[in-house]
Amino acid sequence: MPATKLAFSSLPTRLATPNFVAGQEADELEQAVTGKIRERARLLFDQSGGQPGQDEANWLEAESEILRSDLNVQESGTWMSLSASIPDASGQGIVILVRATRVLVRALQGKNTLGVDDNDAEIFFAANLPMAVEPASAVASLRNHNLHIMIKKLRPGKVLVHPETTE
Repeated sequence: MPATKLAFSSLPTRLATPNFVAGQEADELEQAVTGKIRERARLLFDQSGGQPGQDEANWLEAESEILRSDLNVQESGTWMSLSASIPDASGQGIVILVRATRVLVRALQGKNTLGVDDNDAEIFFAANLPMAVEPASAVASLRNHNLHIMIKKLRPGKVLVHPETTE
């Protein structure tokens, strides 16, 4: 008797599950991002000859260089959908932080299949959400270098219980 064939079994797909962080890990991720922005803003300050009064402009420029804004956000019924293309990343190299009105993603690019460093590049995506969501409801997948995140919208009048999930 011939072996059963599965539909689409010959199509190559790479599906991976990114990791979510909360609590202290979430705080550490936010601190790491803020530190990178601070370092870049300081470098911009130094490159401008140390001119005072440009703190906000330097910070905003550094933030725009560090945080990629191409995290596509869409609303669909009771869910919020976010997506981004992340070339050369694996699900194990992606960390996601979901707050009530903000999502932050860190992705490591350049890891070879054995997980050994191969010119790693760390990139960050950030999105401010148009309405509050329930962070604990978030699910994510990475398929063929496309990150997809689904988060349930917070119902009107509902209060988030866990303080770590609020901004």
